[in-house]
Amino acid sequence: MKYNENFSKLNGNYLFNELAIKVAKKRETSEAKIIDLGVGDVKLPLFKCVTRAMKKACEELEDTRAFKGYPPAQGYSFLREKIASEYSNLDAPLSADEIFITDGAKGQLGDVLELFGSGAKVLYLTPCYPAGAEANILFGNHVTYLSASEEDGFFPLPPYGKTFDVIYICSPNNPTGSALGYEQLSLWVNYALSVNAVIVFDGAYSCYASPNFPKTIYQISGAKRCAIEINSFSKSLGFTGVRCGFTVIPTQLGEYNKLWKRRLGCRFNGVSYISQRGAESIFCREGKEEVKKRINFYKTNAEILKIALKNLNLWYNNSISSPYVFARAPKGFSGSEFCNLLLDKLSIVATGGEGFLSGGEDYFRLSAFASRQEILLASDRLKNFRF
Repeated sequence: MKYNENFSKLNGNYLFNELAIKVAKKRETSEAKIIDLGVGDVKLPLFKCVTRAMKKACEELEDTRAFKGYPPAQGYSFLREKIASEYSNLDAPLSADEIFITDGAKGQLGDVLELFGSGAKVLYLTPCYPAGAEANILFGNHVTYLSASEEDGFFPLPPYGKTFDVIYICSPNNPTGSALGYEQLSLWVNYALSVNAVIVFDGAYSCYASPNFPKTIYQISGAKRCAIEINSFSKSLGFTGVRCGFTVIPTQLGEYNKLWKRRLGCRFNGVSYISQRGAESIFCREGKEEVKKRINFYKTNAEILKIALKNLNLWYNNSISSPYVFARAPKGFSGSEFCNLLLDKLSIVATGGEGFLSGGEDYFRLSAFASRQEILLASDRLKNFRF
């Protein structure tokens, strides 16, 4: 039997699976409360307007007249139209026909590769969430990492003079928290147009972007001719367990919109009606107000963690567009080594920066997705830490 030899090019365990193994071992040997600031999984419950909508959808499925089987592969029009309206509010108008409802962003980062075929030259801006890069490796693509640094604000300039087929950009970035401004993002759009590349824009954290930063790449002139945008309701509505998101493929991008519809016909049975009705709640007044509160809650958590790191004299990226805190490990430690120390001595789970690929080796990430009580407890432990 033959297997995909590209698996041998990956690490033995996926980043967050490896982290889960470490935490499980710690639980077996420690009685201290473990504070998990490692995996970026939301901790607060769904909004009432969301659960009301989902309950109503469940009740509809009890009624013969309202029952629904397979959902449309592209997604129900009621949700696609609401999303299109939101883009219009951002002065980046799209039609509902350019929007595809998905089960979240993670899978889409790899699924879109089917549009380009194997062997593509892919540029991946790092440090960054590794799922898309690993999907490219498994697909047999040639992946080049362009490492960012503190000096360039964790977003490098385009590699003028070099050409690529696909460029992955995540803004606001996971893990660094940095976000591309209008001028910086314009440089990347113009570069992609000049080398005939497609940008895969990961906007999963766009809801956390500060008001003076783009909420979508389509706020940049020319982006509809070179960019696919992937987004999710996971970090805004708390849908990490419900699963719903969307991908945008503009018709101006050429044949890709048409090809994606064809791909859906053979590869996807759509997202459940219940999930899509729940996601629709983000566009009502109550939903929008609740999202703002939730985002401010997690951002405040991040600011509390920053104060603790400041007391330790550790450098951190002072972004206000992220639910994460990206910090440099103390001198003499790699990011992973310092995370092991935090887990061993303080029972705090953090993520080593090398898990986010090239450029992250000397850093670690703390997630603000936790209760306020857990964040304050973690802060107290960090303030008194001597290493």
